[in-house]
Amino acid sequence: MAARVLLVGGWTVVVVVSLLCVYLLAMARPGSVQAVRARARRRAVRIWGRGMTRAVGVRVSVEGVPPPPGALVVSNHLSYLDIPVLGSVMPMVFVAMAELRRWPFWGFAAAAGDTIFVDRATRRDVIRVRDEMAQARARGDTVIVFPEATSTSGETILPLKPALLADAAAAGTAVHWLTVSYWTPPDGPPARESVCWWGGAGFVPHVVGLFALRRVNCTVRFGDAPVRSRDRKEMAVELRRAMLRSFVPVGTGEGPRETG
Repeated sequence: MAARVLLVGGWTVVVVVSLLCVYLLAMARPGSVQAVRARARRRAVRIWGRGMTRAVGVRVSVEGVPPPPGALVVSNHLSYLDIPVLGSVMPMVFVAMAELRRWPFWGFAAAAGDTIFVDRATRRDVIRVRDEMAQARARGDTVIVFPEATSTSGETILPLKPALLADAAAAGTAVHWLTVSYWTPPDGPPARESVCWWGGAGFVPHVVGLFALRRVNCTVRFGDAPVRSRDRKEMAVELRRAMLRSFVPVGTGEGPRETG
């Protein structure tokens, strides 16, 4: 377990420092800062995610076709592990809780990756977040949101909050979706307790338990068709309905057929 802690922390430091160095070098090239920054960040997120999943012992299987660049994607949310898992699959900008920004080290790392932080306790903050989401998509970044607004045990998918879908609904833009599920080996603890982070479980004890696992299996399923609706609430309902048709509850079914 100690080796995994060192690998996770060390790998994150290497990627973040490398990314910041690229940002500084880009500032010496007037007119290309944003383009260079975006390319570097997309590559860094993918490299970081792949390194993290290997360090933690996560085997990721992908089903379906990822959405095109610049898409808005919704996902169910099970754990902090979702971030490196999804980052390993494709480059994306995450919309995450504002509390993450205040976490020692990890908040800084997330900010370096252009994470968009949302304060769910302040309704007016949604306007700023939606504007930042639009800017990210305009520059070709895929933006992913977790509209359940919390992480769950993976028994089902909670009703989706429609606030961050408002702009897509107003513009008639298609919203893509994916689902994430985890399994642990039969001789290991149930994934709902050891992988999913929910119900007030302490972060540090949960991480210790996760790092002690021999292996974690994960399947990411991309939706076969995006959802359109001019009504954000209706869109949220239709997205959840589509996701539930694809979703396999955590700890059931078979593990991934391919590893990555």
